[in-house]
Amino acid sequence: MNATLKIAGSLLATAVIGSMSIAGARAEGSLNGQIGVQLTIGAGCTVANGDTSSGTNDWGTLDFGEYADLSSVIDGEVLGSNNSSAVTITCSDGLTPSLTLDGGLNGAGSLRNLAAGGTLIPYRLYSDSARSSEITLDGSVNLIGDGSTQSLPVYGRVLPSDQTATPAPAAGTYTDTVVATIAW
Repeated sequence: MNATLKIAGSLLATAVIGSMSIAGARAEGSLNGQIGVQLTIGAGCTVANGDTSSGTNDWGTLDFGEYADLSSVIDGEVLGSNNSSAVTITCSDGLTPSLTLDGGLNGAGSLRNLAAGGTLIPYRLYSDSARSSEITLDGSVNLIGDGSTQSLPVYGRVLPSDQTATPAPAAGTYTDTVVATIAW
C-alpha cells in the first residue's frame, strides 16, 4: 500500500505542477511603455516646381522660343517643370543663401553659348526681369533666407551685338545646360 500511495502522490504532484503551468499561460495583463518620436528640421533650402524623374535635379527650362534670325533682342525666363510658372526656392530662416550659375557646357570668355553642331549663339543671364543685373559665368545671386518662397531669379537675353557670326545661323535647336548651385 505504501508503494501505491507513493505513485498516487507522485501523480498528484505532477497534476498540480502541470495545472500551474497551464494557468500561467492563460494569465492576462498589460504592460505600458513609451516610444520616443522625433523629427529634426535642418537648416536648408528646397526647390519646388522642378523635376527629379530623370535622377537629376532639373530646375526648369529657359526657352527663348523660335526665331528666323538674331537681328532683334530675344528674351526668355526660367519656367518650372510644368512649363508655365516659375521655379520657387524656400530657404530656412536665418540662412544667407546664394545661387551660383556656372558657364554652361559651351561658355567661352564672358558669355554662355547655345550650340548646335559647331555653331554658337551667345546669350546672357540676369537676376532681374529688367535684365539690368547680369549673372556672370560662375557668378552668384543672393537669395532670401527667411522661410518665405521666392522665384528662381534667372532671366535670359540674346543680344544682336553679341553675335560675331552670322545674324541668321542655320535652322536647328541650339541648347546649353547651366549648373545651378544653391549654397548656404
